[in-house]
Amino acid sequence: MIDPYRELGVGTDADDASIRSAYLTAIRACPPERDAARFERIRRAFEAISDARKRRSHALFDTSLPTPADVLHAVGADFVPGPVRLDHLRRVLGG
Repeated sequence: MIDPYRELGVGTDADDASIRSAYLTAIRACPPERDAARFERIRRAFEAISDARKRRSHALFDTSLPTPADVLHAVGADFVPGPVRLDHLRRVLGG
């Protein structure tokens, strides 16, 4: 699973209201009839961190491995093959 904080565009210190606001904004920008896969990712991200208890649970117990698509998404469009840069490594590992 892609990092839900990154998927919603909020920081790890975001509160319930800002996460809900980011979720509603993302849903309005990408309705399910336009891009069902992205809509589903946004919905799953919100469900994973929608309240404080779920955020703690996600932080403690989410051990899902990233898919190749997750890694490519995390690396970003500015990726250039070559020596590993520390900032890219941190971004891929979620740090």
